[in-house]
Amino acid sequence: MRSLLAAVYEPSVLEVRFLDSVKVTARSFQVPVSAPMTVHGSWEKLLPDIAQARAAVEIPAVAPLHWIDLSLQTVVTARVVLTSGALDALGSEDLSGLSEQEFVEKFDFLDLAELMRRAKVADYRELQEQFPRLYRLHYADPPPFDPDAPGRTYRLRVSVLFFPDLDLAAALRRLVQCRRALDDTRPRLDEYDGGTLLAASAWLAVFPAAALTSDTAPGTEKQVSDLLAAEGFVAAFEDVA
Repeated sequence: MRSLLAAVYEPSVLEVRFLDSVKVTARSFQVPVSAPMTVHGSWEKLLPDIAQARAAVEIPAVAPLHWIDLSLQTVVTARVVLTSGALDALGSEDLSGLSEQEFVEKFDFLDLAELMRRAKVADYRELQEQFPRLYRLHYADPPPFDPDAPGRTYRLRVSVLFFPDLDLAAALRRLVQCRRALDDTRPRLDEYDGGTLLAASAWLAVFPAAALTSDTAPGTEKQVSDLLAAEGFVAAFEDVA
């Protein structure tokens, strides 16, 4: 469940320590998902009167292209800890009088070449001209984790796909297609209080556990889970009667 939560709520300054409860508020089977189709067109009129127009029209697909085997609406309560404290101090240094060697000696913790690359300048002199002052921000240590503090509540949609075998290429294609279609049809906020929203739903791929013991298994349970996790999916292995 922690992996499913992390697939949607990317922590920025918060870290989930404990999950207190998971409540399923709605359950649906075989949910159709149709990716919208966008049609672009243009119209032009030549001399003597010049006119031009362009338009884009989004048309729903005629038939559902994808199916979600099981869709769950859940409410997750978790206890979190801050990973970054508040801004404690702000300082600045004047670079105009420092030579390049003096800069390197004084700010030996900085990679000057990387700093110039990020600033998009050609050399140290241009860096001085465009950024005559170097600002340093100091953040206080975050408060320690309080296990007795009230938990945070997250609304989490979980989309589940069941696969009859361990064909990872086919599974990844279906997962990516379904996720893209759902993200396109379920507008969402980009951020939440504590981080960034990565997707409209967490995705769980359920494979038969027996497939891991066959001679044709593509890998161990951990290897398969790590492969799907790299693409933002969560794997589960169950014996289905």
